[in-house]
Amino acid sequence: MPKPAETQLIAESVLGADLTQADCEALSEIVKQRVLSKGEILFEPETLDGNLYILVDGKLEIQKVISPEKTIHINTLKKGALIGELSFLDGIAHTMRLQAQNDVTVLILHRDEFEALVEKNPKLMFNVMRSILRFSHHLQRRMLQENLEMQKHIQSSYMAQY
Repeated sequence: MPKPAETQLIAESVLGADLTQADCEALSEIVKQRVLSKGEILFEPETLDGNLYILVDGKLEIQKVISPEKTIHINTLKKGALIGELSFLDGIAHTMRLQAQNDVTVLILHRDEFEALVEKNPKLMFNVMRSILRFSHHLQRRMLQENLEMQKHIQSSYMAQY
């Protein structure tokens, strides 16, 4: 039975951009909702959970764990972001820690439940994968742009010295 609230959250997310209403309803039947309090960890590096997360409320900090006492801030994820998409697709462990910066709500799509669902609806798998790839492509372009801007800044600073 489709869950209306989850259907709406999926439709409004990045994932929902390529999904039909029926796709969103089908996914709503298998997603779980999790609420994290400020400071709570969504997942740690080197963990494997087979989940795709949709950030529906709040902010999550991506951290590189250097040691048990030291982390480096990498980025902040906001409402609408997909999380764990590469691990969801390729089954490889997470590489970063994700920690709630405030109260956070995520929808969780587990790979095993998703695979069982797509046996009945192969078009759904295509639409979900297209959304994940579109999100990853956008992320890759943004990272490339940020890298280029950082290189320009470093070159300008260096050239100003000489």
